[in-house]
Amino acid sequence: MASHGLGQLRNYEYLDHTADIMFHTWGKDLKEALEQMVLIMNNYMVELDSVQLDESATEQTISVKGHDMDSLLFALLDEFLFVFNTEFIIFKQVEIISIDRENFTIEAIGKGVELDKSKHTTGTEIKAITYSCMKIEENPDKTDIHVIVDI
Repeated sequence: MASHGLGQLRNYEYLDHTADIMFHTWGKDLKEALEQMVLIMNNYMVELDSVQLDESATEQTISVKGHDMDSLLFALLDEFLFVFNTEFIIFKQVEIISIDRENFTIEAIGKGVELDKSKHTTGTEIKAITYSCMKIEENPDKTDIHVIVDI
């Protein structure tokens, strides 16, 4: 699945899961796979090909902490979901600035615009991130991430 209108989002698939949806993303490394995961979540809520980054675009720095890699992934997605639900910002670009695997922290910068239902095609509401079937698989040339979200 890929579309030029999706901007940075390119390595993903939606997988059916009873009463929820599983996201699967991948990248050449953990950084890219995490960026793709944040973007797939945003794309599920608002079709990113309907979002244009223009002069109204805003950048937000997101800093999260976990106690292991799964909780760090959860915290990252949960924080981006929180920003969407409270500030109505839909992110079309995400850059992971730093990943600290010893202290389990991530700093990311998201670039997006405020949701405008007259311009943006809305998708499905995500109620929560879950730990169910969460998986990060790192290999030398590819990292895969699976996350189930409650819809």
